[in-house]
Amino acid sequence: MIISKTPYRLPLSGGGTDLKFYYSKKGSEFFTTSINEYVYVLLSHRKIDKNYLIQTTQSQFANTLSEIDHILIKETLKYFKVKEKLHIGTFSTVPTRTGLGTSSAMVVGLIYCILEFKNIKLSKKKVYEIAYHIERKTCKIAGGWQDQIISTYGGALKVVISKNEKITINKISFAKNLENIINNNLLLVYTNVKRDSSLVIRSQSNNRKKIIKFYDKIKSLNSEFIKLIKSKNVSKLGELFSFHWSLKKKLSNKISDKKLEKFYENMNKKIDILGHKLIGAGGGGFYLICVKNKKKTIKDLIKNNINFIDLRYEKSGSKIVKL
Repeated sequence: MIISKTPYRLPLSGGGTDLKFYYSKKGSEFFTTSINEYVYVLLSHRKIDKNYLIQTTQSQFANTLSEIDHILIKETLKYFKVKEKLHIGTFSTVPTRTGLGTSSAMVVGLIYCILEFKNIKLSKKKVYEIAYHIERKTCKIAGGWQDQIISTYGGALKVVISKNEKITINKISFAKNLENIINNNLLLVYTNVKRDSSLVIRSQSNNRKKIIKFYDKIKSLNSEFIKLIKSKNVSKLGELFSFHWSLKKKLSNKISDKKLEKFYENMNKKIDILGHKLIGAGGGGFYLICVKNKKKTIKDLIKNNINFIDLRYEKSGSKIVKL
């Protein structure tokens, strides 16, 4: 039995500029980090059986690869030309379709399981490129590069994508400051709303010129983000998150709605929040909130029966944890 452990990601600044329609015209720059929430992928050879067994939120027996319902698992197995009948299962520590890059993390984790199973060595660069190809090209799931990259590498990264799709990945020099802020001042609050990120992203196809201008503004916030992390100015960082969110909501009417806005308004009456933004493509999932006193905030969230995740920084990317 092979098990991989792959972290989910927290988009920090410049998110969305990794969408092809934007970076092919303007280039992308974004900051991202992995957190202590994970997807575990299990792979086991079914040596005496004639069926695949796929267990995610549903279970399925399949005689052939083409019969597998889960498109990402099916296409990943096809990519690596896996002929053996396998048992593949996934376990996520958070709900899927909530803005943490769960699908991409699962694909990355499955790739590492297959590499271990077939005794193949690949670079991290090749792994995230394959994961991107399977999701975006083969399965036609809309999105950018951020999720595959950070789940593969882990830690805190600055990623630059040129107009001709040259990708440069660097570890953030101020990662220790960022780690302290994540551990002491950031929380994820669950809105209890799931969404299809692909649909939210595709909704941005109208009026591309206007949307590109908004992404220009979002990307321009990167320099301020760096300054605030380096100076550990948590109050101003919270304000920056809120300003970023105000810009992002203008990209599409599917990014936020009255229900999500009401959820935040009600929470903000009970919780002392320095700033916030809905993470991922939008439309549901988690609010990232920045707070002054994390311990007090956690008590208040529990008191008010609000579901949350106490974030911790994760320095490692996807890895095999058990054979």
